[in-house]
Amino acid sequence: MKTDEVRAWQNAVLDEVFAAIASDAVLTSILIFKGARVLAQLLPDAARRSLDLDANVTADFLNRYPDSQERAAFVRAQLQAALRRHFEAGSPVRHELEGVRVEPKPPHGHPRGWNALQAQIRIRDLSRPGARGLPALTLDLAAPEWLSEHSTTTLEIAGQRVTAYTLERVAGEKLRAFLSTTPAYQVKKLGMRETLRVKDLPDLAKILRQSPISDREFWRVVGEEFRLACESRGVDCAGWSSFEAVESLARETYGKDATVAGAVPFDEAWAAVHAIVDHFAEARVVPFEFPLPERPAN
Repeated sequence: MKTDEVRAWQNAVLDEVFAAIASDAVLTSILIFKGARVLAQLLPDAARRSLDLDANVTADFLNRYPDSQERAAFVRAQLQAALRRHFEAGSPVRHELEGVRVEPKPPHGHPRGWNALQAQIRIRDLSRPGARGLPALTLDLAAPEWLSEHSTTTLEIAGQRVTAYTLERVAGEKLRAFLSTTPAYQVKKLGMRETLRVKDLPDLAKILRQSPISDREFWRVVGEEFRLACESRGVDCAGWSSFEAVESLARETYGKDATVAGAVPFDEAWAAVHAIVDHFAEARVVPFEFPLPERPAN
């Protein structure tokens, strides 16, 4: 299979994985979904191919399973059961589960309690008997974050209901995610340098297309969610200067990132972020500065 075919296969089978998880009452009780698949449900114009499935685990789940290995084993067993049940119900049966691996992330626990899990799922495609070396599918389960009454909603996935981020929270988190990969935050966190998350910029431009700044109530809630998301991870924002400082790096990274190719021109995406942040300044959402939390998010 060519690279584009492999990516299309990953994207399609991840939809099946999402459906399998949505049908499992235990998994849906401990996961809050986010990322590209949720955005595609909330904003169809923003639909794009995604090579993983993103969610946060709940604080209650972490409290019930404080041991990281026990937590990983629980999720692994639940995922295996849900996937096998879903695949075997197919008519005809097209997929077969080869195995699920779930590991704590980071391996020995996070010093600030941001304990997460990552699942690698291997699936045999019975409709492609000659296919070899199909990649594992990734499920990223991030640590809990601080949430408000406006942070989550209910989405229907394959006829089942799951808890997911609202569009307002998605927008706020995308701004936070970009800032959390800037050199300034990496210095503050004393962590390894990460690649600037430019893939969030075209999504923000598409959200602004649907909900212009004149939609004051929408952007009021986005501002609150942005601030809360930043507070839960100790991310600072001085206003537009926090973004302007990395404009050259963002432009260069944007041009090299295959996930944003052809989505939205960089200048449009950057102008959209500028308009949003300027509005936040007018509304006194920014500037703000938060210390790195000394306790797990809840």
